[in-house]
Amino acid sequence: MNRNVSFLFFLLLLVQVLIGHLFQTGPWCVLTLLPAMVLCLPTQWSTLRLMLVAFLSGLAVDFLADGILGLNAFSLVPVALVRRFLLVRFFNEELVSRGEVISWRKGGMPRILGCTLLCTALFLVLYVAVDAAGERGVLPCLLTFGTSLVANLLLSVPVLLAFLEK
Repeated sequence: MNRNVSFLFFLLLLVQVLIGHLFQTGPWCVLTLLPAMVLCLPTQWSTLRLMLVAFLSGLAVDFLADGILGLNAFSLVPVALVRRFLLVRFFNEELVSRGEVISWRKGGMPRILGCTLLCTALFLVLYVAVDAAGERGVLPCLLTFGTSLVANLLLSVPVLLAFLEK
């Protein structure tokens, strides 16, 4: 991992912990930077390595900020699992096989935001479903999912601007 990428990743991990402490949104909105952060990690990394980083960073956020240990980790590991597939579908096979850097110029805003939207949606589906654990109905869960998806897409833009090349 490049020093700048690793430093930025750990810095944003601390920002995620601060978000967890400062913004108590209750069950109606889940604020997370984690799916966008995993999406922006180097493309030459193997899926297993990404899943390990996702698990450890999700567990760190769970331990330091959120109350339920393992919830972020459980929701973030599948995002790391499907990241390669999404990058191939949204961009191309060469980007992943050559280990090229995702950039705004090469990818374009619609592709990058679409990929981020799907990663965040996968994370939130798992997070909201496990967090509700049968205690909330479908409509409140859908409301949580919708508000969280919009809020997190807006939160992801600064993360994408920080990680991705122009």
